[in-house]
Amino acid sequence: MSDFEILTGGCQCGTVRFEVRAPATDLYHCHCSMCRKVHGVAYATYAVAPKPAVVITQGEANLSRFDSSQEVHRYFCRTCGCQITIEVDSAPESRWFMPGTLDGGRHPGAAARERHIYVGSKLPWLHLDETLPREDVV
Repeated sequence: MSDFEILTGGCQCGTVRFEVRAPATDLYHCHCSMCRKVHGVAYATYAVAPKPAVVITQGEANLSRFDSSQEVHRYFCRTCGCQITIEVDSAPESRWFMPGTLDGGRHPGAAARERHIYVGSKLPWLHLDETLPREDVV
């Protein structure tokens, strides 16, 4: 029996709520231009968990889908614009979620392998944590 405690989270306006019922397997800090544009930030942080473990518990009808590429499908609250999850066609068994939307600033799970991805696209003025692994792709 796992000692993992179910995590809860949601969008800024509270319309969409979700649970994460298993620890994240990966924690990515993505530096690609697409993620920077979607979030308006220097890089975006995502956690990855098994798809059945990331469950929308409230407001699913209020989610809008944006296909930022042919393979990447982003789900946002249509009221406040908060990104909730991502589904990637090449990884149908996984669902990405934004750990910044977790209640209480919780970590998405001790099993998460943390790393920077798409570092070839990072902003030139941004200095990265030297202790984390870096990759040009996932």
